[in-house]
Amino acid sequence: MKASNLKIGQILINSGAITEEQLEEVLKKQKTSKKRIADILVEDCIVTEQQVCKALEKQLLIPYLDLDTVQIDPEQMANLIPENLAQQYMVLPIALEGRFLTIAVADPLNYKAFNDIAIYTKLKIKPVIAEPTKINNKFRELYASQKAYDDAKEFVASQQMSDKTKEEAEEAAKAEASGNDQPIIRFVNNMMEEAVYQKASDIHIEPMEKCMRIRFRIDGNCQIYMETAPELIPSVTSRIKFIGNMNIAEKRIPQDGRINYKVGGMEIDLRISVLPSMFGEKIVMRITTSLGMELKKENIGFLPENLKKFEHLVASHRGIILVTGATGSGKSTTLYTGLRSIMRDEINIITVENPVEMIVPGITQVNINEKAGLTFAAALRSILRQDPDVIMIGEIRDGETANIAVSAAITGHLVLSTLHTYDAPSSVARLVDMGIEPYMVSSALLGIIAQKLVLRLCKECKQPYSPSQEERMSLNLPLDDENITLYKPCGCEKCNKKGYKGRIAVHEIMLFTHVIKRAVTKNISSDELRDVAIEDGMIPMTENVRRLVLQGITSYEVFIDVTISND
Repeated sequence: MKASNLKIGQILINSGAITEEQLEEVLKKQKTSKKRIADILVEDCIVTEQQVCKALEKQLLIPYLDLDTVQIDPEQMANLIPENLAQQYMVLPIALEGRFLTIAVADPLNYKAFNDIAIYTKLKIKPVIAEPTKINNKFRELYASQKAYDDAKEFVASQQMSDKTKEEAEEAAKAEASGNDQPIIRFVNNMMEEAVYQKASDIHIEPMEKCMRIRFRIDGNCQIYMETAPELIPSVTSRIKFIGNMNIAEKRIPQDGRINYKVGGMEIDLRISVLPSMFGEKIVMRITTSLGMELKKENIGFLPENLKKFEHLVASHRGIILVTGATGSGKSTTLYTGLRSIMRDEINIITVENPVEMIVPGITQVNINEKAGLTFAAALRSILRQDPDVIMIGEIRDGETANIAVSAAITGHLVLSTLHTYDAPSSVARLVDMGIEPYMVSSALLGIIAQKLVLRLCKECKQPYSPSQEERMSLNLPLDDENITLYKPCGCEKCNKKGYKGRIAVHEIMLFTHVIKRAVTKNISSDELRDVAIEDGMIPMTENVRRLVLQGITSYEVFIDVTISND
């Protein structure tokens, strides 16, 4: 089979990807821009990078490879071609078979790259075509992980050769190296950057007897990032405590800290918790976007009916709005979104948080400091003298805070806060347990938003199927409708074989209508209140998940998990 004599534009026309008119327009642009036709087509969103790659495959008879389908050995490949050489020619080492090295390239006509790499590696080069975006993503993963391993090895080797005492080593970890060239500094920086790139919500650094384990929490589940030598434990701990403004010498009590860090031009906020354990101090770093987050109510994931209820709640002038859910369910994001939607110059908004999770320009934010006596209750009493219109309380934890919040709401303030309960009706019982009388709860509350994060099916690999009779009955679907299609997880490289990628929030919103207020005043049980709320128009969380299943966004298994947890 011979290479095609057709130009790439004609190949794309023949495949139906573009029209002759589009090609003519691109050729005009090329005369002034001097860019490749393929690059212009991609930039103008006329074709995808994959379509260009497959056209090049036909033209040059160089095979196309989808990088999402391959696993690359970082230790072997990163050492074959140095990072600077790979970056210079935008190539990615894929696999070594005998004397043949397969490399992915964005420009298959760059023969100089092939020659230089062949000379450097002393291997025969076998090129494959891949999308530039995917090469960049894999490039970062390949060389970042290898850098982390190399930095760890370098540090361990230096420790073994050194006669420094443990105290001296920890003191050295405090020092800022010029240009961040110390191995331990590079190691910590690479770890934080990789966690952000992988969209992790938390970093877990766990000292163990024979190693130090680092895990990232991604989509609600912890995944091992690295296990390295235990010699790194004291220095990694000292480094993180130092940049988090904590006491490095103190190892007996828990500590909290904070780091502001920039990754790829994006400002990241890391909240640090240090806890003494058997083999050292365990560190958990919560990753949040400090500035520039898209706090739009449309992005929260509300059903259309629930979005109207949310807009009604935050438009109120007095009363309490509660957001409930487990830790890490996105409660704070919902609160901040509500605040952002009502922000304007004529409104004085003050928040009380422990800690401040997200900086919102235009809002006065107070960070709780219990050691200094600045508790939630103490801060709230002071805030009420600051002439606020809207108050946001990070969490109602005790009866004193709950009483002040209720008093503020009754006296004409809008109060937003969170509770740790699993659904909306049980929040009422929780407030009563804190000492708030039922009639005060019914008078003060405007509504309760319960939320939970559920897994999204991976768009690339989800598989359609016809639901079974049992599934139809559980989802309240017609038993004889053959046109109903559900989707199940399969697993691919894009979702790390999990079948799920990302999460979406599901909600139930209980508005305090006259019906609900009367029911709360009677001090009925949470189960009875739930029945009354559903009859009054509350869409239960299970119904929210059910709709997502029918839309192909999540799976039947997720629906069952949420149903069981809400029973």
